[in-house]
Amino acid sequence: MATSKEPHDSFGGLKIGNKDTINISLFCELCKLLLLDPIQLLCCGTRLCRWCSKKGLLDSKPFICSFCHTKQEQKQAHADRGAERELNMIKIDCYSCSWNGLYNDYKEHLGQQHAYLQCSDCCEHFFSINLYEEHRQEICEYRSILCELPGCMGLIKWTNIGTHYLCDTHQKMLLEVIIQYIFKHKRLPNKSNCSATITSVVSDMKQELITVQENVNILLPEVECSLNNCTRLKSEHDQIKTTCDNLIQQKNTVGKMIKDDNEKVNKCIQEQNDMEKQIDDTKKLQLYTKTLSLDTDSTMTFSFIKHPHEINLPFSIYSSQFKTSIFGYNFMLRICSTIISGNENQEYLSIYIKLLRGEFDQILLYPFPYNIYLCLCDQSKQKKHIVSMIKPDANLLSFVRPTSEKNNEVGIIKYCPLKLLKDAK
Repeated sequence: MATSKEPHDSFGGLKIGNKDTINISLFCELCKLLLLDPIQLLCCGTRLCRWCSKKGLLDSKPFICSFCHTKQEQKQAHADRGAERELNMIKIDCYSCSWNGLYNDYKEHLGQQHAYLQCSDCCEHFFSINLYEEHRQEICEYRSILCELPGCMGLIKWTNIGTHYLCDTHQKMLLEVIIQYIFKHKRLPNKSNCSATITSVVSDMKQELITVQENVNILLPEVECSLNNCTRLKSEHDQIKTTCDNLIQQKNTVGKMIKDDNEKVNKCIQEQNDMEKQIDDTKKLQLYTKTLSLDTDSTMTFSFIKHPHEINLPFSIYSSQFKTSIFGYNFMLRICSTIISGNENQEYLSIYIKLLRGEFDQILLYPFPYNIYLCLCDQSKQKKHIVSMIKPDANLLSFVRPTSEKNNEVGIIKYCPLKLLKDAK
């Protein structure tokens, strides 16, 4: 049995050129090479190549571990996924050339450039002793094996082993082994009885073989029919699979087209929304930039619309620009909500007016000398209008000739309590 101190030539993992730079835990304890298909013993955690474990540690019952000497009913090991993850992260130098790279790439490199081991039966090449030996002993369809029947000598192709078992030579040797077994274990009293017993046994066995052969002949057509059905079902399965693959591909194509169309629709919707917003902004801009003039009675009426659910929220609304006449002063009005801090925390409607720069300011009289009357019209039947006046003060900069685009606004902070607007009917 192999020990952890003796590397083996009959099996082995991967040869590498930078062994000293790799963690020693990633090397097989039997072949002393880099792990190939790593497994781990459950008893002590020792890491081995799968084929090294299979051929280097006997599957005896009970099993005694060569590394920790633990006695178990049988050998217990599992695939070492942790070692596989570690191996996939290390960088490896080729033992035979200047190549270097990752673990899986290294195996591909060895298979392409350094597969020096060749199967003599199928001529397939291998880069590792483990892969070569496993192929030769268990995988190759053209390998030759020994018949395990005592006295049946010679190598038989693995593909012909079933035919060999049914041949007359093998059957005759099998019969002799059975007779020897009967003779040995029945302990017959004399040779004459022995001869008679053997003749009887041979006759019975021949009859059983004939019966078995008849049963095989009966079952053979059914077996062939079943094999034909399996072939037909496999062909139908392949056709269905191909159809399903085509349908899935078509589904993915249609899904992609739908996704692209949805993206286009969403883009169009977004563009439409942007266009509508631009139109609204343009309308508002036109409203604000459009200059109005006072009516013949020196009045100007503005409509400020606030819905009931909006009156409770802070607001500030500007009017469009307006002039006292075609060649007169230029103004803008603003109404807003104002909260006066205090015991009651009262809310008021505030109205402000600001003087704007105009094209005829040089010929107009400044400071602005006229009183400005503000009227909040009650549109209910009660007609309780609220009227206030802003009297120009020559000392206020708000009424002097504008030197910038607009003067500071001036107005009435407590024009009326907002409660009057909220409770209006």
